[in-house]
Amino acid sequence: MKSLPIHSPIVVALTYHYDSLLDYVRRNFTYARNDHQFAHEVIHDVCIALIDSPPPQNIHTPLAFLRLAIKNRAIDRCRNEQTRQRYVDYVGDIPDHHQHHQDGASALDFSQKFEALKRIIEALPPRQRQVFLLHRLHEMPQLEIANALSISRNMVTQHFNRAVLAITQQWQIYLV
Repeated sequence: MKSLPIHSPIVVALTYHYDSLLDYVRRNFTYARNDHQFAHEVIHDVCIALIDSPPPQNIHTPLAFLRLAIKNRAIDRCRNEQTRQRYVDYVGDIPDHHQHHQDGASALDFSQKFEALKRIIEALPPRQRQVFLLHRLHEMPQLEIANALSISRNMVTQHFNRAVLAITQQWQIYLV
């Protein structure tokens, strides 16, 4: 295994410019991470990568090489953390429902109620149905709905309230 010589230009540049490289990472990546440990971890990751697979000896500007390697590693760490955070957010949004064994009667009852609710919503006037579905199912804010449909926010509120009232009334009739 080829190792990085202690007096190679890369090692000399790394030891001599360590503090300025830390500042470089902190200045350019503080928006991504608030902790100061991030810069140390990035530089240490680069050191380990250089030890594992040393670069060719003919690097003319070791400091520029180190800055590029450190910048790329910092970007990779930020992206990895964003990906992990998106996964955590996604998993957090999954409802914590355990599938219980249902008998045929309760499954049929659920299916019938679901179909009845679909019919009630489909029977709404088109604009009320559209506003209701955008707001309830897609969780779109009323102002966005107003802009998307080119109507006033008050009209969105009226359509939504009328839809909720109609659905509630029809649902009560269905349950009786």
